[in-house]
Amino acid sequence: MRITLPYPSYTFMDYLKRDVRKLAEEFEAIMLKQVLKEAFRPVVKGKSFYQRVYYDMFLEAVSKKLAEGGGVGLADYILKSLERTGNLKDRFQDRGTQPNTLRAMVGTLVRRYGLPSWVTLIPEVESNYNPKAVSRKGAAGLWQLMPETARRFGLRVDDKVDERFDPVRSTHAALRYIRYLLDKFKRWELVLIAYNWGEGNAERFKGLNPWENLNRLPEETKNYLIRFRDLMLKG
Repeated sequence: MRITLPYPSYTFMDYLKRDVRKLAEEFEAIMLKQVLKEAFRPVVKGKSFYQRVYYDMFLEAVSKKLAEGGGVGLADYILKSLERTGNLKDRFQDRGTQPNTLRAMVGTLVRRYGLPSWVTLIPEVESNYNPKAVSRKGAAGLWQLMPETARRFGLRVDDKVDERFDPVRSTHAALRYIRYLLDKFKRWELVLIAYNWGEGNAERFKGLNPWENLNRLPEETKNYLIRFRDLMLKG
């Protein structure tokens, strides 16, 4: 007996327009945030690292709300441009391992997990957005997860499969790990120290200001914190 399935009511373009709108809104939120950051630059000048972090989170929330409310109309403009084009299917090929594509994917998931946008700097520092990166200590993938950490947060790592090299799955695992560290340590400096040097070592810095005690950190972790801070302030 032959079974005939009906054609779906949606088309490729329907899906494409839905995804493009979502990406356009996210891009507009980033753009609005940059504009607001320029406006707030005199306000945050000379502020502490903590104050800069909270200003960043505040501006991100405001930008997201503005973009969701229509923003400056960027999403509508892109969709209208999309409708005027022909068959775009071949133009939207999967470029899943390109850094810009990975940054966009990570940024989307970071927001979905309710984390500030500068968490996207972690894979920048860890692997320079190389999903095939492997360290001398055995950390691997975009987020440089150790095998035991990867398994702990839902990835398969064995002789046959190593999901640390899967950009999407490893990002979900890394963000779950970061949320866990934030719930545990409450302070972002300690989260970064724990991520790079281990939770047990980060425990020793509770009650301390890591920036005033950089010399108590191993050279790798000290440079890690400094590079992260410099990238954040630069952005």
